[in-house]
Amino acid sequence: MKFQKMTMLIFLLSIGFSISLDDGDTLVVHPITWETPSPEGWGAQYKQIIQFPEGDESWAKIIMVQTLKCDSATKGDKYPCGEWDYIWNTFVDVPKEDSTETFSIGSFVTPYGKRLVIGGENGWEWTYDMTDYAPILKEERSVIVGNNQELLDLKFLFIRGTPARDILKVENIYPYGHHKYYALSDNEILKETKIQLLPEAKGYKMKAVISGHGHSGPRNCCEWDSKTHTYYMNGYELFRWNVWKDCGNNPIYPQGGTWPFDRAGWCPGTKVDEYEFELTPFVIVGDSIAIDYGIEPYSDNGEKDGEFRMAHQLFTYGKPNFKNDAEILDIIAPSSKGQYSRINPALGNPRILIKNTGEFDLHSLEIHYGLKKRKKSIYKWRGNLSFLESEQVYLPIPNWHGLSKNPVFEILVSNPNGETDENPLNDQLTSVIPLPDIFPNEFTLQIKTNNLDRAREISFTVSDLDGTVLYSDDNFSDSTEYNIPMMVNNGDYQFLLKDSMEDGISVHWWNRNSAPEEIGINGEVRFLSLGGDTLHQFNPDFGQELLYNFHVGRIP
Repeated sequence: MKFQKMTMLIFLLSIGFSISLDDGDTLVVHPITWETPSPEGWGAQYKQIIQFPEGDESWAKIIMVQTLKCDSATKGDKYPCGEWDYIWNTFVDVPKEDSTETFSIGSFVTPYGKRLVIGGENGWEWTYDMTDYAPILKEERSVIVGNNQELLDLKFLFIRGTPARDILKVENIYPYGHHKYYALSDNEILKETKIQLLPEAKGYKMKAVISGHGHSGPRNCCEWDSKTHTYYMNGYELFRWNVWKDCGNNPIYPQGGTWPFDRAGWCPGTKVDEYEFELTPFVIVGDSIAIDYGIEPYSDNGEKDGEFRMAHQLFTYGKPNFKNDAEILDIIAPSSKGQYSRINPALGNPRILIKNTGEFDLHSLEIHYGLKKRKKSIYKWRGNLSFLESEQVYLPIPNWHGLSKNPVFEILVSNPNGETDENPLNDQLTSVIPLPDIFPNEFTLQIKTNNLDRAREISFTVSDLDGTVLYSDDNFSDSTEYNIPMMVNNGDYQFLLKDSMEDGISVHWWNRNSAPEEIGINGEVRFLSLGGDTLHQFNPDFGQELLYNFHVGRIP
């Protein structure tokens, strides 16, 4: 998010806050850096006393920025990045009468680190929107975060301004815990609990963060098995959802383990999924409600011994602070962010994420976009977004003239519902445009298939920006080399290779002990010049698909 002013202030531990901020200024709390010693001991976490801002300052956004780096200074094991995938949480202890209450404000699973490189010296960045935790991220707090598998750099960005709605209270419905499947299903734990809603509130939201673990029963519950979870209120079903995450297009690849396969709420190297439910339409302000959590019954096949890690929380809000307000949440393409590296570089249709942060339903919006300091294209969006709903928008391709010397993309949203935007601080965003590889007009696609009847799993297309498929094939035989000549005009093109089993074309190394005859061989995919030089080579351990954009001719 771009703001007009940014005040970069670094405070560690017990240093106090006394500076006055204007709307749009950003206060940076930076408690952990690359120089902070890696924790000692198996699975040890960083433990810090952090001085957050004091008082009741109004924050438009609070963002936690977590950056991990492979480094020999880590104390977890002999690898620069930890060999295995481990889950850890960010815990904040908050004083409560004569004791403390612990809140889990984020859950993360490290990538398989053997032979892994994530972002080089700059590391790999994940961001968390912590705005809802404003009531507890203030004054002095004890925080536990990370582990010793990778080096951690941790920042909190406090952006001065007015949030979409004031956050009045955060409370644990059920605090973070590790629970056996049978204990949850048999209602031995997480029983019905009574909650008194604040009478001065105008809105409420429930949040569940759940991840499945263990290898019990025939479906290896609960890491590899999707289960249905339910919230009940006053004895009636309120919200129901499945906990399952697609891992085949994980942007951190290749990893050292079985990273491409889908799991219960997480993938190696990702945040654990968060499920949010707006409670406001179903309750009366100030009422007392009974909330209960449930999970589908287990089968009598051993799966009951699987495990779930979970936290359930309730957020209480004031009324919306704006009537008409649209926010540009993110630029997906073109973008140099690691999380979008699977689809970038991209000079096709820009993809952005917008959000309605105004009380009135959002039906129209002007989107101005293009290269920095260049004439902007204007797209008039039409749709229907309720308060806090978001939508991914594909924009017509802008004029990229001047890109080679000015690779910065700008977005400005305005005139929500034809009215003045009441909160201009969230209207602008920029991204650095990574430039695509440049190909000649004639080249060769070379595919060497693997074996064990896996060649039939792959298919490919080469398309232009209009979506017209110029080359394609889905009929491949095992252990065969294919050299496919291609000729295209100047312009931008997309190569897409899919693997239907979402396991790439690499060896199945995990069979080395149980079934070595099923390991197989690696396949290969690369583009060659007519002279045989490699234009681009892909790693065979790519999971679900390879999406690669390239340019023919001079970059404008």
